[in-house]
Amino acid sequence: MSINSIENLSDELFYEIFDYLNGCEIDNAFSNLNYRFHQLINSSSLLFKIRLGYYSRANEIFMNNYKRILLLNKNQILSIHLWISENTNQIISLFNIDSSFNCLESLMFNSIEPDVLISVLPKLTCLSRLFSLTIGTWSIQNDLGDIYRLIFNLKKLKYIKFTSMDSNDYDIIISLPIVTNEQISSIEYLNINHACAFDELFAIISYTPQLRRLKFLNLTGRNVNIKGIKPIILSNLTYLSLYIYEISFDEFEIFIN
Repeated sequence: MSINSIENLSDELFYEIFDYLNGCEIDNAFSNLNYRFHQLINSSSLLFKIRLGYYSRANEIFMNNYKRILLLNKNQILSIHLWISENTNQIISLFNIDSSFNCLESLMFNSIEPDVLISVLPKLTCLSRLFSLTIGTWSIQNDLGDIYRLIFNLKKLKYIKFTSMDSNDYDIIISLPIVTNEQISSIEYLNINHACAFDELFAIISYTPQLRRLKFLNLTGRNVNIKGIKPIILSNLTYLSLYIYEISFDEFEIFIN
């Protein structure tokens, strides 16, 4: 049978198409089109991927329709990815995160201010399916220890990428004690994309015994006695990527061991 109208397509095919589209644009284009599409986009079978970025048309749509999107469809939001924009922090403040975001699996905050990040992270503990978190921030505060403590409180998290840039990366420190049993994280994929000394790395991975993949950027000139660092066993580790600033082969051998 030939199909001569887009509305003759099956619901399943529309869901397949919607999977490639920005959730804000789906809502804007179809929410008031007709009864069938109203039912389609409010069905639990459809999960929204909210993507907002540089001067994006979706930014304008979201700011105009955020109350409807967040109040009516929050249990259908699969991911929220925010790239840099002039109103990123304003948009973040509109997301009143609570347990009704019960399908939210992935969050990306790019160029978020550290104080906003610290205020948002505790609210994420109520998310029962938050598996992936990507953070990009300009480090106004040099100590990232508090941010890592908040990240490790997210019990369902499997993937974390943390980028923090400073005008002088060597000034970044991570004040973090070695883990206790009550603080162990479920993280399996860890991407440390900021200055980090070896002792700080070992403090961080002491919280992640289930780690499978580790990517580590070491751009600090701070001298650390590698011999004095206690070894950590990562039984599940299958991938290791290192970018290390100035290390002798002897020190590298000790580190790997």
